[in-house]
Amino acid sequence: MDRFVAATEELHKAIVKPFISPHCDHYRATRVLHEVLLKAVRDVTGKEVGFIQWCTTGPVQKI
Repeated sequence: MDRFVAATEELHKAIVKPFISPHCDHYRATRVLHEVLLKAVRDVTGKEVGFIQWCTTGPVQKI
């Protein structure tokens, strides 16, 4: 399971890292792919995705 989560974290970084205009079709396609990835991690692990930190202000702290 740890290897699966580590691999999905790397895929997550590959999806969100490129700076693509939010007004183009490529950006929308990557958002769809990202949502599917996050859902798959939740379905497989039964937990929220640990490597995503939403709505943080200041340093992100791992739990």
